[in-house]
Amino acid sequence: MQKNNKLMASICLIFMMAVFLLQPNGAEAHSGSIGYSEVKIEGNKVSYDLYLLADLLGGLLNIDANQDGYMKEDEIAQSKTSIEQFVLKNLTVNNNGLQGKATINDISLVKRSNLSMFRIKIEFVFKEPVQEYEIDYFIFFNGVDMNHQNFATIHNGDQVIENIFTKDHTVLQGNTYLKKEKTTGETVETSNNQNKVIGFWQYVLMGMEHIWSGIDHLLFLFGLLLAKGNFRDYVKTLTAFTIGHCLTLALAATETVFIPSTNIEPLIALSIVYVAIQNIWSKSFKWRWLVGLGFGLIHGFGFAELLIGKLGSHFVLPLFSFNLGVEFGQIVVLIIFIPFIWYLQKARWQRQFVNSFSTVISGIGLYWFIDRII
Repeated sequence: MQKNNKLMASICLIFMMAVFLLQPNGAEAHSGSIGYSEVKIEGNKVSYDLYLLADLLGGLLNIDANQDGYMKEDEIAQSKTSIEQFVLKNLTVNNNGLQGKATINDISLVKRSNLSMFRIKIEFVFKEPVQEYEIDYFIFFNGVDMNHQNFATIHNGDQVIENIFTKDHTVLQGNTYLKKEKTTGETVETSNNQNKVIGFWQYVLMGMEHIWSGIDHLLFLFGLLLAKGNFRDYVKTLTAFTIGHCLTLALAATETVFIPSTNIEPLIALSIVYVAIQNIWSKSFKWRWLVGLGFGLIHGFGFAELLIGKLGSHFVLPLFSFNLGVEFGQIVVLIIFIPFIWYLQKARWQRQFVNSFSTVISGIGLYWFIDRII
């Protein structure tokens, strides 16, 4: 028994150290700097509305000259040249291999999804109608923020392409052919369908990375699974959790319901505390699936943080693929956890292990809660 106690203490200590090293930093647990691109192709022109976080761009270019915390119209006007130089150096659009003539028509501060952003309206003009186009996006990838993501929507007539520019995906190529054949009957090799597939998998991978990097979500799942039960109990609980977070993810991502992350993140921490305490004190887990459903609703708002403000009128595919990625990521985690959980159910020291780990988990959750409200 004493040997088991020492083993439990060692495991719990190692676990605590690992979690604290990987702990999320408050409301920034899952987020990075973001931008948006609204692109419209018409004739020989490409209209490009670029949205960048005001604080990031303003700090980089020292737009708030008097350092009073506000970027006024006169300060923005004085910084117009430096903004233009920065943007046009890091963003180009080509047509048939030739770079377009870029003109910035307007720079203004706007609100998008409760974020203060610079909207920079750019027009790229070409000598010939746009056919084979290429967008090269390197904004902030020169060491300013390598985790920056720009969520782009490209409109070409009735055709819409969703894309995410990242440090590993800085170039988007496509064409304006709406049919697979020209009027001459010649087959056209189009990359638009390929871009749609790339966009789909970008959102899937983003969902998977989101669940894997969200140590608080993983800790909650682990707490749920620690409760003793059979296979059917686990399926019911995890299905309820999935239904809950899918519902609120959709509502939050489409901005039907908005709850600030500053309110959601502490609740996610409290959900960890709750399931941990329930593991210790409860003798029956018959209604555990209701816990999964209820807290799934809260965790869904956390999952949606990356998507808020990024979904336009064509939101179905990005929302579906992101949610699919979350589910894939969750399944991978479960595949890793379940064998250990099943082994644990049969171990003589099961109750001792559950109590020890649940105590550790509740302490971590409580620490995160306090950290996120102060």
